[in-house]
Amino acid sequence: MQKRMSEANWRDGWPVFRVNLVNETARCLADQQAAATGGRRPRWDALTSAQQSNLAENIAGIFLAQDQALDNLTMRGLAP
Repeated sequence: MQKRMSEANWRDGWPVFRVNLVNETARCLADQQAAATGGRRPRWDALTSAQQSNLAENIAGIFLAQDQALDNLTMRGLAP
């Protein structure tokens, strides 16, 4: 079963802790990339609101894809 996502349904449909986890993961990723590139990539607080939102959308998409992957593996008997 394919799951579909939009900003409205993941932000409104997921528990608050999971939305917070997505946002914090996006912040950590931006800051880690900034550190790893010696500042060539911007830190979270240097991103515009639109850039922060886009990064959080990408992270939410990864979380959703991971859920789907786990469902697929479970259906094939490859995960508990």
